[in-house]
Amino acid sequence: MPTLTGAHLFVRCLKLEGVKKVFTIVGDTILPLVDAAHDEGIEFIDTRHEGAAMHMADGYARITGEPSVGMFTGGPGFANAISGLPAIYTSESPVIFVAGCAELPEKGMVTFQEIDQTAMAEPVTKGSWLIHDTTRIPEYVATAFRTAMSGRPGPVHLTLPIDLQEAVIAEDDLPRYMPQEYRNAGRAHGDPARIEEAAALLRGAQRPVIIVGNPARYSVAPEQLEALAETTGAPIFTVEQARGLIDDEHPLCFGYADGALNPTARRFREADVVLLLGKRLDHRYRYGQIFGGDARLIQADPSEAEIGRNRGVSVSLLGDLGAVVDQLTAAAKQGSSADISGWIQQLEADRNGWLEELRSRATGEEPMHPLDVFTRIEHLVDDDTFIIMDGGDYVQWGRSYLRARKPGRFIRLGPLSHLGAGIPYAMAAKLAHPESKTLALMGDGSFGFYTMEYDTCIRHNLPITVVMGNDSTWGIDKTFQLAYFDRAVGTDLRFIRYDRVVDAIGGHAEYVEKPEDVAPAVERAFASGRPSLVNVAVRSGASPLADAMIARRTGG
Repeated sequence: MPTLTGAHLFVRCLKLEGVKKVFTIVGDTILPLVDAAHDEGIEFIDTRHEGAAMHMADGYARITGEPSVGMFTGGPGFANAISGLPAIYTSESPVIFVAGCAELPEKGMVTFQEIDQTAMAEPVTKGSWLIHDTTRIPEYVATAFRTAMSGRPGPVHLTLPIDLQEAVIAEDDLPRYMPQEYRNAGRAHGDPARIEEAAALLRGAQRPVIIVGNPARYSVAPEQLEALAETTGAPIFTVEQARGLIDDEHPLCFGYADGALNPTARRFREADVVLLLGKRLDHRYRYGQIFGGDARLIQADPSEAEIGRNRGVSVSLLGDLGAVVDQLTAAAKQGSSADISGWIQQLEADRNGWLEELRSRATGEEPMHPLDVFTRIEHLVDDDTFIIMDGGDYVQWGRSYLRARKPGRFIRLGPLSHLGAGIPYAMAAKLAHPESKTLALMGDGSFGFYTMEYDTCIRHNLPITVVMGNDSTWGIDKTFQLAYFDRAVGTDLRFIRYDRVVDAIGGHAEYVEKPEDVAPAVERAFASGRPSLVNVAVRSGASPLADAMIARRTGG
């Protein structure tokens, strides 16, 4: 038996939380943790850049619906890793960001690679703590996981000095209680009177809408959302991590809850009752002003701070979103609802018209439109396929066109739009579900951030497939520059045969210029059993999202 240390104690606490994998680059001040984790059977997924490891942890949490752990040496490892933390914070993913540091008694003495890690992490986490006593390791780990998963989920940070990792402990010092003993295992229900009020509004609505956002991913099951939609008859839209919580193919699901990507959602301004399930009244909805002045808003949220933020609401429902959805479904069954068939038909017409318009863009010309790519590979995408989108104009067409079928399988960068995360997200997807196809759609600009992670894919047997749209520009920003200033500055890239780079690293790679060659190349990539890249030459052009953002800024 190895000598038990504070590192073993910390790792045992992670194991009690169900952690089986840690994303990392190994470094000086976490060496005891790495060694203890090996003793305890925890697998380390080591990347080529700490930022990529953090994005993997983010992706793994989104895909599994459970907390994940990124672990790094203090100082430079922490500094590289923290580059991914603001994106995780704004996406509200429950990532436990762990870092080592030099010996605690030397803190403040300009010790080895010393920076104030807890203060640096604090603004972009739900909590940031320095563990200062070995005996309190279980308490801090418990606090970290409890904080990450309570209310609206989000990342937390722990710094563990190396001397506490190396401190010898006894068997009696190991944790003796389970997570359910220090964390609420139940679900907080909404106030029954408020539930009845909300259900009555939904039953009487002529033009109701249900919008589902981030925190629902971690508390609402697909069958719960289906039951709510089918009981109320209300159309439902999803956004952020909630994409796929209800299948876009469901007759009452109308896709992206964003009018910039889905014109059907522009009908929100006509809705008379809006149920927000974890969706903030943020800039996407002009802080609530996108809805009509007479619209009755019902806001359900696990965080009291979000309710009524930016615009007052008619009914507030504070509680676990899964519990609230079940309550609303049960209450909606207690009476008859208004006939909204005309409203549903209008939304169906909008949806069908938009799909027809998108398909009309795939003309087969060269260089090809992004929709020549997406329309020609959609038959290769089943409902278990992971679709990951990273980039500007090229991927916005995919966001508009492709369907979200299951939770955690339709992944976009998040509110901060932190470019480059697509490859790490795809790696996390393949790690979590090796049996599923993993398709990352990326622009050439985004692809340049973490190209060397193809080496990580090979080392860890993660055969992801990237279909790149290569137009040799920072596409969406060049679109904005031309619209606002009638010229482009600093947004042109060189044309690069990225396929040759991936081939040199050891992956499968192809270059495609003709629309009819796209699908065969993607099929060969999937079949190769290796991490792969299909480098597709596409033409630049404003996406629906870019057009909407330009119109908003220019008043057009």
